[in-house]
Formats: sequence, C-alpha cells, structure tokens
Amino acid sequence: MWVEVTESDLASTIAQSEIDAFRADGPLDGSDPVVMLLKRTVSTVRGFISCNGGVRMEPLGTMIPEGLVLPAMDYAAAKLLKRINVPLSEDRREALRKAEELFDKIATGAITPESWTPDGAADSLSRPATTPSFAPPSPERLLD
Repeated sequence: MWVEVTESDLASTIAQSEIDAFRADGPLDGSDPVVMLLKRTVSTVRGFISCNGGVRMEPLGTMIPEGLVLPAMDYAAAKLLKRINVPLSEDRREALRKAEELFDKIATGAITPESWTPDGAADSLSRPATTPSFAPPSPERLLD
C-alpha cells in the first residue's frame, strides 16, 4: 500500500524538539520547512523508484510505498540534523547509509517495491511471477 508521509512519521524517527528547532530556523517566506523537507524526501524516494522501471507510480506524486517510509524518514532526519548543525551519531549515520543503499538497490532493480494501485489492494503485477522449470529428460534418466 502506498501512503502519504506525515510529520508524525518523521517524529517517530527524530525527537520533536529537533523538528521544532528545524522549523524555527525556517525560511523567511514563512513556508513550513518540515513540509518542504517531507516533500523533497518523497520526491527523492520516488526518483529512485522510477529508475526501477517495474513499478507503477502513484500519479499525484505525494505517496511512497509504506515499506519505504522508515528508510525515507532516516534519510530526512539526517538532512534535518545537518541543517540545524547537530552532528550525526554513529547510529544515525548507519541508518542513513542503509536507507541510501536500499534506494540504490531499488533504482538498479535489485529490489522492486510494490506498485501503486488505486484502491490500495495488493498488486500481483508488482512481483515477478515464478514459473517452474524442469530439466529435459535425458537418456540416462529414462533408463531408471
């Protein structure tokens, strides 16, 4: 199922106080930097997914597969902390590395996330069908 990413998703990865500090250091035009960060993160993740070629994308550009929300939030958290000059802990650096590695695997087709479906139902087209294969009979096997 594809979902929209929310500030609650970000808050499950990073402290609300860090989100508030990021928001307080927002742009002068009055726009919400958290909303912009989430939009950019979704756009980045969707960019990796679109490179895959085997995934039907959600047409409005606002959703990602539910299974990619946590790695996307690890990615967003690193960007947020960089902006407010908070050094990344080893755990956060590792989470960012794993998220980027996952996105690279998706882009190269090593992993294919589920395709978007209008009704949110599972899409059987998003996973390759497996076809059984059998070895052709050989003269030696016929004698058994």
